[in-house]
Amino acid sequence: MKFGVCIGGDVETLKKAKELGFDYFEVGFNTFAAEENDEKYEQLVQAVKEVGLPCEAANCFIPGTMPVNGLNVDDKKLAAYIERGMSRGKPLGLRTVVFGSGGARAIHDNFPYRTAAVQIGHFLREVVAPIAEKYDITVVVEPLCDCTIINTVKEGVLFASMSGSQHVQGLADLYHMAVMNDDVKNIRDVKGALAHAHIAQPEGRTYPIDASKYDYKSFIDALEYAGCPRCSIEANAKDWFNDAPKAIAVLRSCID
Repeated sequence: MKFGVCIGGDVETLKKAKELGFDYFEVGFNTFAAEENDEKYEQLVQAVKEVGLPCEAANCFIPGTMPVNGLNVDDKKLAAYIERGMSRGKPLGLRTVVFGSGGARAIHDNFPYRTAAVQIGHFLREVVAPIAEKYDITVVVEPLCDCTIINTVKEGVLFASMSGSQHVQGLADLYHMAVMNDDVKNIRDVKGALAHAHIAQPEGRTYPIDASKYDYKSFIDALEYAGCPRCSIEANAKDWFNDAPKAIAVLRSCID
């Protein structure tokens, strides 16, 4: 299994991540897709070229200003945003994009749940899947504990299956699972359907720097059983340069 970390794209941080043994890093998808981030994108291109650490994953897929359900969905605008982001992320090593995007997919103003679910299925099938297949990038549906739809690993896999595409898969996030009491055995139940994972110490959503604070091994073991290829640390760091070495050591200790 590859281990990555959600960080910014400055050279010094990337150098340290590579030195520590992280296999890749993860940034916000808007770094690639949003026009206002063009300068930031060019800086990231240069940093990746200089350091040699690939950006294999991106999170925060769709901004809250671009809903994927409700009365104001614009498929053409969504498709253009995704196309731009994937085309610019691919040369940097992008392989996986995380569809958490609670603001974009949340059900608002008593909108019917069934209608929202159908619209999300349409979004994944008709908008996301064709572009993801074009760039050979996998979009993973992230269950969120603080969203009005898709809250568990199995629900994420169910919605991913609506796409009818192998380029749309599920994700397991330890923090959200802990809040939702979503047992790690549910990861094992969806073997072959998870393409990405996020990890943090559930309490405080901090870096997993102490193996005695949580049974991280059970989570990693379940991911390996399910065939999940990547897991990124997505957490709050008090001091990144101090927390990151401890966290990667904890994760590596979980691999038999």
